[in-house]
Amino acid sequence: MTAAFAVIAFTNDPNVGPVARAAAKRGQNITQAVEAYRVARNLNDPVLQRYVKWMVNISTGDWGLSYSTGQPVLTAIRNSMKYTLFYLVPSVAIATVMGISFGLFSAFRQHSFSDRLVTAVAYLGLGIPNFWLATVLFSATVMEHQTIQFPKLPLESSLLWSFDFTLLYGFVPWIDFNTTQAFFTLPIIVLTTALLAGQLRYTRSESLEYMDMEFVKIARAKGAGPFRVARHVLRNAAIPLLSLFLTEMLSVLVLGILVIEEVFNIPGFGSLMLRAVGARDMPLILGVTMVVAFIGIVGNFLQDVAYTVLDPRVGSETD
Repeated sequence: MTAAFAVIAFTNDPNVGPVARAAAKRGQNITQAVEAYRVARNLNDPVLQRYVKWMVNISTGDWGLSYSTGQPVLTAIRNSMKYTLFYLVPSVAIATVMGISFGLFSAFRQHSFSDRLVTAVAYLGLGIPNFWLATVLFSATVMEHQTIQFPKLPLESSLLWSFDFTLLYGFVPWIDFNTTQAFFTLPIIVLTTALLAGQLRYTRSESLEYMDMEFVKIARAKGAGPFRVARHVLRNAAIPLLSLFLTEMLSVLVLGILVIEEVFNIPGFGSLMLRAVGARDMPLILGVTMVVAFIGIVGNFLQDVAYTVLDPRVGSETD
């Protein structure tokens, strides 16, 4: 957070130029216009004073007002996050279930044709850039329906399909389904592809380390079926898989949603981050940075808690 503040505070403000040009067009005094702009954003205060004031406000729940949206920062983040969660949550759920299932299936059939096929699909998914896949899918859909020109798609458009997602998301109270409908189908496909490839590869790799373990041989000797053996393998591989999963989720939050929301023009958290940086909106930049840092901290905490649940020996060793 301090680094984010320093980057903004100690670099030139690109908004000064547009302010000066606007003042010149209106025949106003350029110096006074720039000075008024700096005063409105408290940029004339000493950097240390601004930093201390911001630290106090952020600690007391006052994240300030966004210059670019005119809303309180917390309100802007909350309004944007609901759109991101709308496609992020189903993508994570689908990718986790399918990635673990196909990863175990591939590990149990090592060196078979199905194993090679699953591995090839995983590496293909990892090798395809999100922005390329999103652009291709979006362009193909737009060309088919001939409703709107790439790359802009308003959220109010029912471009993609006539299928009403209320059937699947009727329990979500904060989305206006009349304006969203099936708009999130393609983002879910793009994000699921990236997450699924990673989960599949990680699950296969970690499961293979336990396939020749003594407990697997004993379980098979006792006549345990594939599902029971897979459950034992997955339980032992759960801790490293959990670590990889949380790490990848944070990278997806920071990078993946930026690409998806830029291509599909979704007013989500990624778009809010881009808007904050483009407008040099200091309160909003620090607010979204705070959210990312908070998610990282909470994710690490939940990871430690999950370790003790999955393997009680971790908790005893810590004690």
